[in-house]
Amino acid sequence: MTDSQDQISDYRWVVMGVWLTASVSGFMIMSTLGILLPAISEDMDLSPTQQGLLGSAAFWGNLTLAIPLSWWTSRYGPKILTTVTLLLGTGFLFMQGWAPVFAILLFGRVAFGITIIARQPARAFLMQQWFPQREVLLVNSISNAMFGLVVGGGLAAAPFILSALGDDWRTTLNLFGGLFAVLSILWVAFGRERVTTDFRRLVESQDTSVLKGTLRHRDLWISGLGFVGATTAWSAFLSFFPTMMLNDHDVSLRWSGSILALGIFVGGISGLGFGWAVTVTNKGNPILVGLGALMAASFTAMTLTGSIPILIVLTFLNGIAWGFWPILYSVPFHLPGIRPRELAMGIAFIMMMSSIGTTLGPLLTGLLQEATGDLRLSLLLVSIGPLSVSGAGMFLKATSPPKRESVTAVAAQTSDN
Repeated sequence: MTDSQDQISDYRWVVMGVWLTASVSGFMIMSTLGILLPAISEDMDLSPTQQGLLGSAAFWGNLTLAIPLSWWTSRYGPKILTTVTLLLGTGFLFMQGWAPVFAILLFGRVAFGITIIARQPARAFLMQQWFPQREVLLVNSISNAMFGLVVGGGLAAAPFILSALGDDWRTTLNLFGGLFAVLSILWVAFGRERVTTDFRRLVESQDTSVLKGTLRHRDLWISGLGFVGATTAWSAFLSFFPTMMLNDHDVSLRWSGSILALGIFVGGISGLGFGWAVTVTNKGNPILVGLGALMAASFTAMTLTGSIPILIVLTFLNGIAWGFWPILYSVPFHLPGIRPRELAMGIAFIMMMSSIGTTLGPLLTGLLQEATGDLRLSLLLVSIGPLSVSGAGMFLKATSPPKRESVTAVAAQTSDN
């Protein structure tokens, strides 16, 4: 849709609401593997290494294809790009539910992850089309809160869904496929584009050096590296914490899922609070330093106890620490003079760096367990990873937008380059 008048429309919240719901639902589906893994392992007789491979598989595409895939898909409008990737994601979920052998299940999970990273340029375009820069951190904070609600709720509900379906992980995945089909229909019905004068000016100022223009920003590299350690620990715990608690402390999957869900839920709310704090105080750097240290300490402590009350307190603190996410994720939006395709590439770069961690987490933990025979020790070793967030807080130049910068100002700046 072309908007001849550049005024802000309230419909932006409908468009972004539907898009973000689809996005966080995809991450919810990827995150519930730890709940399904015992049933999958028993059914397919998987080794610890195969379990680690399956746990990390959804993020392989992000790791290897994020940059080239986003360079390609950023050529297309957000409406068609989102529609195609949602439909493909639906098909790959049903493929996983049908998979007769491990190789097909693994492929379906890899392919589902690729659809998620391919969709990310649409988010960058929609935010530049519909939202002024002063609202970027707010939108990303809301996204973080939705992540907490949907992913946390999915983790808490997954054991009950699995149990209600007779511990049938295939039917559970098919149910997720049905959810994605509904989300595809909602996007087709409500998703729109808004091409304003300012957005067209930004697009026209884009030269052919998209990748070079993106990767020249120092802060982009620092924020990306900040994600690596945190997501390494997170994905390791999502995949193996339920198994460790079941084997070492006879804690049910329902309790483990609820504990992990609480941390994710609190993290969503925490992101809103810290996002607001950074917007008001412009003190994002010390906040990142503190949150990274808190996350590493809470993950470490979670490997040392089987007490449910203590674990609830620890995962609550861990969730507070996840308030760092919208701060680091918003860094590409605040880079001076960034153009639409460069922003799409910047988001892809952040996703790729995040996926390095989510890929390494389960795989590294599985390999360590096989080498040491001790799953608890393996999780303990990866728990120090979130100190990378503290490192980012020490070296980032800016964690919030310039006070008076607008899309028009950015466009004027880029047109002079």
